[in-house]
Amino acid sequence: MRYFLLGSLFLCLFAACAPSKNVVGAKGVKGTHTPFWTMELRDTTLKNDFRLLLSTPKADITGIFIVKKINNAWRGTIINEFGIKVFDFVSTSKKCELMNVISFVDKGYIKKVIASDIQFIMEIDNPDYNHGIQSNRELISDTFTVNFRNKKEIKRFPDGEIKYKNKKRALNYTLHKITTNDTD
Repeated sequence: MRYFLLGSLFLCLFAACAPSKNVVGAKGVKGTHTPFWTMELRDTTLKNDFRLLLSTPKADITGIFIVKKINNAWRGTIINEFGIKVFDFVSTSKKCELMNVISFVDKGYIKKVIASDIQFIMEIDNPDYNHGIQSNRELISDTFTVNFRNKKEIKRFPDGEIKYKNKKRALNYTLHKITTNDTD
């Protein structure tokens, strides 16, 4: 009996220390997934400002990511740290289009990859966006992760930081919400 109690206690302690992993939605079923974006991080009626860090294998680019939902489309712009607009975009569940693109980004393959990445970030909760519907969603130790076919992954950390990885192209986007209390 003594070993049974000791074994039970050990098993309970071991189970309590194991990291929690919860699958938070049914894959491929419309309307049954937990939303990635929270109202604190992204407002659907007001302008949303984020600090952006775009990491590539060769360089890191910092700037401001500004977005607002207008007529069921996310419209936004990315401005570099010197105040130069890199491009504007319009994202819907069907496509994302880049406009007014600065010359060093204005190449077909670059625009296609960036547009796809922005669409994934902005439309991940849209029930009409196929990649969002087909993604696996899980909560591990207060970090919410959405993974699409192990090619694209977006994470929401407890502090509100958003990290997106395009694993195929080795691109990483990090977003931090800019609040009115932020001072630099």
